[in-house]
Amino acid sequence: MLIRTVLRRTLLFVMTIFAAQSFASSFDMKSAMNEMKLNFKHAAEAQSVEEMTTAMTSFNQVLVQLQNARFPAEKQALYTEGFEQLDLVVEGVEKQLEQGNLEQAKAQLKAIDDLRVEFHDKRNPSIWSKLFG
Repeated sequence: MLIRTVLRRTLLFVMTIFAAQSFASSFDMKSAMNEMKLNFKHAAEAQSVEEMTTAMTSFNQVLVQLQNARFPAEKQALYTEGFEQLDLVVEGVEKQLEQGNLEQAKAQLKAIDDLRVEFHDKRNPSIWSKLFG
């Protein structure tokens, strides 16, 4: 009887840990995406190269964290592809900022937004795209 109780408690404890870890992983991804969204907004609204550089530095830090994160096996390739493409665009924005080209850097933000739309659609395809390709 004592062994049975101990086993139940151990099993419950292990299940709780895995559930909490699973919840924490998805929560971290969501909070990271929200942070990227905020940094993107600050970059788009920047009035100077310095302001935009600060926003893009923060954006890039979150991107690096996401590139190093683990994701479910079925989504890993998709996320890796998206983050690599995003990294290339961010490098282009940063080069423009290094040259002092605020307007050209802001123009490249459109490519970041386009990638967001593309990969969010790939990650969560609509029922219509599943049915009709």
